[in-house]
Amino acid sequence: MSTIPNEEVLPSEPSLIVENITKKYADNIVLDQLSLTINQGEIHGILGRNGIGKTTLIECMVGLRAFNEGAIKFGELDISQDREEIIKQVGIQPQEANLFPRLSVHETMQLFASFYGEPLAYNDIINDLDLESIKNKRIKSLSTGQKQRLLVALSLIGNPSFIILDEPTTGIDPQIRQLIWKVLRKVKTENYSILLSTHSMEEAEKICDRISILHNRKIVATGTPKEIINTYRKTLNDTLEDVFLILTGSSLRGEID
Repeated sequence: MSTIPNEEVLPSEPSLIVENITKKYADNIVLDQLSLTINQGEIHGILGRNGIGKTTLIECMVGLRAFNEGAIKFGELDISQDREEIIKQVGIQPQEANLFPRLSVHETMQLFASFYGEPLAYNDIINDLDLESIKNKRIKSLSTGQKQRLLVALSLIGNPSFIILDEPTTGIDPQIRQLIWKVLRKVKTENYSILLSTHSMEEAEKICDRISILHNRKIVATGTPKEIINTYRKTLNDTLEDVFLILTGSSLRGEID
């Protein structure tokens, strides 16, 4: 990753403020007066059960989904008014992406680099994520792990100040997960801010500086993994997963779980 910033960068701390966001679908409230702050240069994990609203929150952050109340600001930039400028400075890796299936990995990186005024050297990103050996492979032929690495690479190509990753290591081998973690740690050292949605307690503990737990439409806990364990544990041996179950419940929810 380059240490040379864009000419226009997101203002300093905090990098992101989500203030009292409410999102409704008809009468169904998905997010209710939710607030969240992410500091510059941190990896911040969002944990929550399936269908709890993590992806909706991310979509609201980047202006893909309108919200009913509240405000979302990247520094001094407000997503409701400055979306075009924010999108230039935020890299996004969605859970799924409709890439061009006949393009190669290298061609896809070239295409996405062309969308930005000052992209990173995509060959460096290809090397960081070990995509060199498959750079001529077509998107339609990629394995799950290869595609996940490519999606992470595409989130970095625009030289963003803020990176949003929606479950980047779901369903992949431990070796690939470790490689992605290594890249994210490297990115963090260059003072980028990263928001990471994850179901993995191991991932949250190993690479996140702080985590927030989303439950019942709100953030119910925020802090370092150790702080959250110490605050909410019921026994001395409780793990982050134990505390997550304490905060979000252990019963299954019909068709959702």
